[in-house]
This record gives sequence, C-alpha cells and structure tokens, in this order.
Amino acid sequence: MSRSGPELTREHADKIVKKLKARVETGRRSGHDIATVYYKDEPVLSFGIRRGSRKDIGHGHLTEDLFLPAFQVKRLANCPMTYEEWVVRMKAKQVIVEDEKDATP
Repeated sequence: MSRSGPELTREHADKIVKKLKARVETGRRSGHDIATVYYKDEPVLSFGIRRGSRKDIGHGHLTEDLFLPAFQVKRLANCPMTYEEWVVRMKAKQVIVEDEKDATP
C-alpha cells in the first residue's frame, strides 16, 4: 500500500462516472467499457473501466486519463470535489478551453 492509501479501483471509476455524468459505451472485445465525460455537450476526455466482478481491480490509469493526481481522483470519487470544481481544474489545465464568447460569467 502506498502512503496515499489504497490504489485507485473500479469502484472509484464507477463513482466518477456517476459524478461527472459520463456516458459509458461497452467495449465488445477489449474487456473495458469506455466512459466519456462531456462539458456543454462536447466530449472532454475518456477513460477505460475494466469489466469484472471485483470492485477492487486496479485503475491506476485514472490519474492520467482525468488529468488529476491520485489524491484528487479519490476526492472526486468520494464526494469532496464537485463536477463544477473538476471543470475549474480542467479549465486551469486547458483540458477544457472555451471561446471568450462561450464563457459564462
């Protein structure tokens, strides 16, 4: 176990799907479902979710896929970080880029 606690799991991924209202497509051959997160009806990012019965299956790739360090991915999964806070972080990292005319005050 690392200093930051248990690794990221499918359970974290499932919670993030719900919180970010991601659309999930079932991967037929890969053994992974693909979750796509949208902002203003535009896809922002996608991440894979390993299928299987175990919720403790590792999903270490979530840090890269969600552009967040592990502790923030856990916060996102476990409620302290809201969708709106995630959007602010993604704008700061220029994952979400809006035209000035599209930005709302």
